[in-house]
Amino acid sequence: MAGSERRFSLRKRTQTAHERLDASVGSFNTVDEYRRYLTSVSTFRAAMEGALKHVVWPAGWSWRPITLAKSLNRDAIDLGLPAAGDAGHDMDLTDHSVLLGALYVLEGSTLGARVLCQRAAALGLDEAFGARHLAIMSKDIAQWQSFLVLLDEASDFDIERAATSANAVFALALQCFESELLVAD
Repeated sequence: MAGSERRFSLRKRTQTAHERLDASVGSFNTVDEYRRYLTSVSTFRAAMEGALKHVVWPAGWSWRPITLAKSLNRDAIDLGLPAAGDAGHDMDLTDHSVLLGALYVLEGSTLGARVLCQRAAALGLDEAFGARHLAIMSKDIAQWQSFLVLLDEASDFDIERAATSANAVFALALQCFESELLVAD
């Protein structure tokens, strides 16, 4: 599979999971709805960043994902929420295709962060209070573009393993958002 096709193949193979997650995130119109979003995304990112701590990065990969734990914790404190603790997830990211599939989801979220950043701003939240993580994610498209270069150039890439991994990461995110909705009800 040609590198330039990888992104679009992953998008197609994860479309249903992505749509379900987008629907679960919804649009936060109040600060309370934003707090639920923040709790969910903090739980998800803590799990994924915990799993990424154990990755032995392949030789030649100078690119690394953005970490958001500190900014998410500061956002939580701003809004009177407990900071997310270090969490781990049992996802094995040692296979390069699996790792790229997981990173596709994490880094792809930077595109949606631009919309979420605008919604947060409408609630009075910004890079100085409550929405630091969104400001970091949406400030520069270069991180996503750099990831796409890595995805395109990775050798021994298996689209099936990458797509399975990406769908598993979407499922974890969905689980975090749906469990928070159950708590809120």
